[in-house]
Amino acid sequence: MSIAPLATPLTGCCTCGRVRYRILEDPIAFYACHCTDCRRESGAAYGLSMVFRRGALEPAGGEVRTIRVELADGRTRCATVCTHCLVRVWSDSRNYAQIVNLSAGTLDDANAYEPFGNMWLASACAWATPVPGPRFDRQPEDPIAMVRAWQEHRRKP
Repeated sequence: MSIAPLATPLTGCCTCGRVRYRILEDPIAFYACHCTDCRRESGAAYGLSMVFRRGALEPAGGEVRTIRVELADGRTRCATVCTHCLVRVWSDSRNYAQIVNLSAGTLDDANAYEPFGNMWLASACAWATPVPGPRFDRQPEDPIAMVRAWQEHRRKP
């Protein structure tokens, strides 16, 4: 499916609506992550990660704070949450400071894009149906594999 370029900024907010944002560019990737962390955080079979260049996300109101959680395996998860309802609106990648991962469920119009690709299928729920696109059992060795897959998918007529 070919999708037209972003015509107007996308907007979104946390659950209580206090934290708002605008997205000024198309995402560089949008995929389903089936890892245990994303499943716990989303309360669903997988989390939806919409990846943008850091400069594409423009906070438009509300008070946020960054929460850093040290996990048992030594990783640190960083999430930007609303100080009132504590919903994660976006997160930062420790390894890739130039990008931000938006929680796709916070978009005002979730129909603007559809996910393409899956990560961490090794820990997926057996009953969950993966989204269309590439399937990785774990994190891809190539850090931009999902970016390439998303771009190729979007170029198809």
